Amino acid sequence: MLRNRVIAILSIMLMLSISSLAGASSTTGAVDIVDVFSDEKLCDTTIRFDEPVENAKVVFEMRHHGELVDSITLDIGSVPAGEVTKIVFWGENELEYNYYNTTVSVYVSNELAASASYPFTYNTIALPRFRVMDFSADSSKALIVMSPASIYKPGVADIVVKLLKGDEVVYTETMDNVAILQSKEIQINWPVLLESKSHYTATLLAYSHDPRITVSHLSDFTASEDVDIIDDDVDVDEFGASIDIIGRSQVPFTGTVLVELEKDGEKIVFEEESDVLINNKDDTIGIVWNDLPGGEYDVNIYVLTPERTVLDTYETIIRLPEPIILGTEAETNAPGFGCVSGLAVLAIAGLLIRRL
Repeated sequence: MLRNRVIAILSIMLMLSISSLAGASSTTGAVDIVDVFSDEKLCDTTIRFDEPVENAKVVFEMRHHGELVDSITLDIGSVPAGEVTKIVFWGENELEYNYYNTTVSVYVSNELAASASYPFTYNTIALPRFRVMDFSADSSKALIVMSPASIYKPGVADIVVKLLKGDEVVYTETMDNVAILQSKEIQINWPVLLESKSHYTATLLAYSHDPRITVSHLSDFTASEDVDIIDDDVDVDEFGASIDIIGRSQVPFTGTVLVELEKDGEKIVFEEESDVLINNKDDTIGIVWNDLPGGEYDVNIYVLTPERTVLDTYETIIRLPEPIILGTEAETNAPGFGCVSGLAVLAIAGLLIRRL
């Protein structure tokens, strides 16, 4: 009887304890922390708001044996109903080889609305069955290089790449069940436009299926315009120039192409606007020159931003024939002159449409 009574008392205490923990996790049904991940580099959390709220903030705390190691607070203000993802990056903390615990707390008007914790170990002995050899990002893409930890034990990974501007997630790409059987390269092109001179951070979370371990990597960059001249598609002759250019960035390019001809220290400059270019979009610039003196010219081609920053260059050389000088009016009106003029017009037209 005494044994049964003790079991009953322990059961009631356990139920009260579970109820107390649930109450600590969320003080209002309007807010729920859906997911938390943390390690020594960052903390990534997704919060669901069932209804719009005002004066919201998220507090991230990393602790070691109960002692505060790092703390970051994000004031997110007015939040509409739906899910919100927030990522913070820990400072340069001197961590030991031990266990840590990260707590994410959501406050609405300074009242605790939800809380969740994520334990992690720093420099754990257990390792996933794959290695992230490199992770880098720029204004056009993120590039991941992965390989199996052992050719005899290939791994499977779930990969999540997020692009952040400040603390706002502007794009997320998820790939599930990626088999790492051999070294492989994964490229993710940004499908969103980026703002010139703005700072961005790309994060990689790679989840190992067996053992269940998550690794994170970061890559920072400042977005900028980038355009290449396609060298094999540059044509320059006595009638003009045709230049193909291609965008290499998700920052829109709105600049110009400048062609500079130099002979005996004198320069002749032609400049044309380009179409607006983004990554992998191309344009053909056609320039026609007339009545240039014959001789040998150095040709320099520049792709310029509106601020006159040079993005790419191309150099070549051409020899222009000496112009035909007609001596008399009779010679000008002689048969065949109209034919020569017509051929010149056709040649210029052909130059303009050559790349179409």
